[in-house]
Amino acid sequence: MTAAADGGGRVGERSSFHINCGGKEVSLDGNKYEGDDGDPGVPSKFYRSATNWAFSSTGNFIDDGHSLDPFISTNSSRLYVNNSDLYMDARISPISLTYYGSCLVKGNYNITLYFAEIMFNDSKSYGRLGRRIFDIYIQGKLVQKDFNIVDEAGGIGKEIKKNYTEVVTDGTLEIRLYWAGKGTTGLPIRGVYGPLISAISVDNPDYKPPPKGISAGTVVGIVAAAVFVVILLLGILWWRGFLIRKDTMDKGV
Repeated sequence: MTAAADGGGRVGERSSFHINCGGKEVSLDGNKYEGDDGDPGVPSKFYRSATNWAFSSTGNFIDDGHSLDPFISTNSSRLYVNNSDLYMDARISPISLTYYGSCLVKGNYNITLYFAEIMFNDSKSYGRLGRRIFDIYIQGKLVQKDFNIVDEAGGIGKEIKKNYTEVVTDGTLEIRLYWAGKGTTGLPIRGVYGPLISAISVDNPDYKPPPKGISAGTVVGIVAAAVFVVILLLGILWWRGFLIRKDTMDKGV
């Protein structure tokens, strides 16, 4: 992991991370949602970003007719959302999709998960019958069972944000989406099921970066250098006779 740009109690620690799952880098509300399109993923794949997050994906899509499963879905129909750049692409998984945040400072974190169903088609009757259902875990705890994007968003192509709060004590945050075999698997086409997520935002609202002052080591170095310079100047002045020793003055008297 690289050193944190937004600071922490120690070098390399962070207080947030933002991901545009399956998509390119996007800036929103002063935050940079890092692109997650560089690695399409393969079964049982672990991918680490260049900063402080990673993801793992497990499983193969059943009977989808693809020799190489796609693990990123791109929207091809109308979206009824704000900030559509976050929802044009999504990362998908047939069984389990887990995102990890690391090097996080200790504290309380606000977690926002962004969803929009972009694989069902609202323009065809059979495309509306699909049901994507999965569970959401944070730090190993089940926070939502049988989550259905379409039901909670109120339709296909509509956004829904799920907000949670979690405490980080060991520098690591785990967000896992898990398909427990519920919902449809063949609508609108075979292989459409399992976890789908559009974006992730994680922030520590209480964190305040330390003041950007001079470090203690720098202060010690400056003081030591100043003392050395003073001693050096006194030595030069004495050597050149500008400073007359007391015994010399006494002899002159």
